[in-house]
Amino acid sequence: MKQKVMNHIKNNWQEYASFISMIVLIVLGLIYAFNLNNFDFNYPLAYYGGDDMGGLQDAKLFAEQGWMLSTDRMGAPYSSDIYDFSSSLLHNFGLMIMKLCVLITGNYIVGFNIYYLSIFVLAGIVSYIVMRQLKINNWVTAAMSAVYGLSPYMIARGVGHMVLVEAYFIPLSFLLCFWVMEREDVFQFNKNFFKTPANYAVLIMAALIANNGIAYYPYFTCFILLVTGVSKSLKTKKAGGFLKSLAMAGCVCFFVVLALLPSKIYSIMNGPNEYAISRAGFVETEMYGLKIIMLFRPLSTHGISLFEKAIDIYDSNTTFLNENITEYLGIAAIVGFFILMFALFMNRESALKKRLGLLSELNVMLLLLGTTSGLGTIIAFLITDKIRGYNRISIFIEYCCLLGLTLILNSLVEKYKKINKKAVMSAVIAAVYVFGIISMWDSSAGRTSVDTYKSIQAEFDSDDKFVKTIESEVSEGAMIYQLPYHTYPEGGFQNDMWDYHLLVGYLHSDKLKWSYGSVKGREGDSWNENIGSMSYENMVTELKKESFEGIYVDRRAYTEETLTELETTLEKSTGSKPLVSDNGNLSFFKF
Repeated sequence: MKQKVMNHIKNNWQEYASFISMIVLIVLGLIYAFNLNNFDFNYPLAYYGGDDMGGLQDAKLFAEQGWMLSTDRMGAPYSSDIYDFSSSLLHNFGLMIMKLCVLITGNYIVGFNIYYLSIFVLAGIVSYIVMRQLKINNWVTAAMSAVYGLSPYMIARGVGHMVLVEAYFIPLSFLLCFWVMEREDVFQFNKNFFKTPANYAVLIMAALIANNGIAYYPYFTCFILLVTGVSKSLKTKKAGGFLKSLAMAGCVCFFVVLALLPSKIYSIMNGPNEYAISRAGFVETEMYGLKIIMLFRPLSTHGISLFEKAIDIYDSNTTFLNENITEYLGIAAIVGFFILMFALFMNRESALKKRLGLLSELNVMLLLLGTTSGLGTIIAFLITDKIRGYNRISIFIEYCCLLGLTLILNSLVEKYKKINKKAVMSAVIAAVYVFGIISMWDSSAGRTSVDTYKSIQAEFDSDDKFVKTIESEVSEGAMIYQLPYHTYPEGGFQNDMWDYHLLVGYLHSDKLKWSYGSVKGREGDSWNENIGSMSYENMVTELKKESFEGIYVDRRAYTEETLTELETTLEKSTGSKPLVSDNGNLSFFKF
């Protein structure tokens, strides 16, 4: 047995070495990008009151009760049930891994941080598996998968958009496209269907893709599958290619519907809630559409004055500058982008050129779907406006372009390998690694500063001390009303109070019940809104009747004049002096 293991390692050492080198590159890149040598894992990586707090909320719910769709510690005197917010049900794989990290560490913050950083490693691993399935050289695969693992899109999205950072299954989407185009044995509906292992792999991949990317990534996957199917059918003059791609897309849709079943059942039992997810119509696809120029706009100027001037001029004069700043492809994918543009016009006699041809077609169609006022807007205008952030397609474009570059690099390595010029081949591989490292550096150049972490820690400590003081002064499990009234989820900014700043109370307490968190459109939210609209004197009277024990105020939501009036009135109505947080952001009035 020992000899077999040794022989296996001897025969496959390069595979293991290249895989480990990829992991090492990604980890080193993360240490650099997030300045992890100056980071305390007991504090959150981000703490700004935006979607980052929504992720921490999920992690804390896992630590307390095992799952995160409902809790009686929010939405008091009702509960918080987020089944209406269907996107929460469409990244289940990530939630399961997060839960595992929280359970293993025993600390929801540490577990959350570890999971978030593991996303980048997982992306590299899945990319490695896919590229090796495509018979790409292991060393080239390792270098380019490390580049994908540190994608500028994933880094720029940050903790706040963690559900979009979870782009680790996008390589599987492209593998399915290659299987549609190249493999006749896959998804042939005949008597041998269940005897073909690849068919089970397709079903597993479809399930993983469906539970990732909050509907966006499954949607984009179905799109490129159908484009591939149409391309193959037109080339072969047979319907089989399109039907195969349609069947695969159908599998993805099936698993999406399966993931949404809890939401549908909840809606049947409690009635529909049209207010939970509100959209402003097709116009939002133009606001949040893909801007091709942003694919080439660096995340960092690297101190180059020419870049600084150009970016400043563009940013100061353009329209719709929003989350599309995360579109940047990175150096490697930009090279791949131009390779695929040229590949559109090449003959496609060789296997390499056929693959490049497919990728070039997918690249152009992804651009047409995502671009502002493109196919995505037409779909939103005529069919559904539920998908609005088409700039998020840029991660598909990035991986498509990386694959194009990888195929070219692989052909160079194989060329010198065949003529037995190992020295030249080794030099090419070394050059690939150097190029990959430069590309990763470019992606992570806007690294997190020590001052940022110090600021996060100071605010976190202030909030923690404040909430724990409240918990020590009221009865166990007491209900606390929170001002201002703020819709949940996606309530937006209120002066200097960010969307989810009111989660601070829940995140730092163990037993208290908080009024914030009832989903908009439900009874609990209506009650909360009604209380929030009362005069402060009547509010205190009504809350006492409901057995609340105090009022928590996020002072950032108010102007100085309004805050003074509010706190003066509450002090008179409650008969108690306010407890104020060390940083002055929060106050509490005990009944």
